[in-house]
Amino acid sequence: MTTVSTALKDNHHRAFKMLAIALSLIVYCAGLVYAGVRSYTLFAGTIDPSLLPLAVIGIVALEISGVALPLAIHFWTQPGAQRLTAYGFYFVDLVLIAANSVLDAAHHSDAVVADFLLAYSIYMLPALPLICMAGWSLIWLLDPSSRERDLRESVKAATQEALLAQIQKAVEQADVTQAVENAAHEAAIALVGETLGNAPHRLKAPTTTISYNAEAESVPTKLPHRGRKPNPVNVPK
Repeated sequence: MTTVSTALKDNHHRAFKMLAIALSLIVYCAGLVYAGVRSYTLFAGTIDPSLLPLAVIGIVALEISGVALPLAIHFWTQPGAQRLTAYGFYFVDLVLIAANSVLDAAHHSDAVVADFLLAYSIYMLPALPLICMAGWSLIWLLDPSSRERDLRESVKAATQEALLAQIQKAVEQADVTQAVENAAHEAAIALVGETLGNAPHRLKAPTTTISYNAEAESVPTKLPHRGRKPNPVNVPK
């Protein structure tokens, strides 16, 4: 049962938790700003000024990854390979940021640089954007939605291959001679019809009409009766 005392304790606990989160965010952002400034001064003092804008791209990639990776681990990545990859990439990102800061400090103090830092400055420092690109690509590839889509496409491809194999087997076993003969017969009829349709039309012979204008003779239709003359009927000759 919640009482006034427990409610006050919960409120105090929540307030301290929010304060700790706010302070941690401030410290984290301050560390990123510090590392970004160190990386910029390192690049500005060691590379050609004409290449400095390109070097800034690497600094931005590291700084944005330092913000995005904790959010991805907490809200996006799934337990398993994807989250382990995100943890590894986050660790590499922090190591690269720290290495830039150490190199900048050594450069300004004229201290002796260790061999591994010297190798890092020669072989890895110019490839910072590519390293970030590779890390994010691995996280995207290991996303469960991508794997589910790939699995679905694999099942579709396997099903289509099995269907084609069954169709080929059915064609080999079935007697298709009669079907081929029927198709050839229909094709021949269609070809002959098309040929006859393109042939020139024959002229029709002129027709003659015969008209009868002869006068008809008068033929009696009834026998004469009591001296009457029969009515004439016209019969054509």
